Amino acid sequence: TRCLSDWSSDVCSSDLLATVPVGSEGGKSTEAMEVTCMLHPLIAEVAAERYSGGFYYDAVRSALQAVEHRVQNLAGTTEVGERLMGFAFGNKPDPPKITATRSTGGSLESEQNGMQFLFKGAMGALRNPRMHGPDEKDARDEADEMLVFASFLMRRLDIEDEQRIAASSGP
Repeated sequence: TRCLSDWSSDVCSSDLLATVPVGSEGGKSTEAMEVTCMLHPLIAEVAAERYSGGFYYDAVRSALQAVEHRVQNLAGTTEVGERLMGFAFGNKPDPPKITATRSTGGSLESEQNGMQFLFKGAMGALRNPRMHGPDEKDARDEADEMLVFASFLMRRLDIEDEQRIAASSGP
């Protein structure tokens, strides 16, 4: 998967590039699929140079730090990591500081909880090992996937920005 073809775009589009039978598994045909998308501009900004230099580990670390810093700014705190994400996205006892959801009605609380866990997981499983070592190498394909995930999280933070802008502009 190569998901980093255009660093400057602010539009993410996923296109099915190819579906090719590559074998069978349990009597079913398995297929390979490649997805291409444009990374969120804030992710591209911090990761592009590192990525193109072959420093995939550092590109992923920088992308996740960018997500963390944006959450800090939106939540108005200096907390970091998983604790930050619990503070920003948690809904008990107060409403969440950040709402990165599209759902309304009955699905809203479930989606908000899921987003909290996605952001917490990104910090615990992806950012922390890259911030606190040991400094290991990431394979390019896996780095691509982590950068796309960081981009997804950043786009979810765009929802909060849009909601705040709409609320401040009034009816």
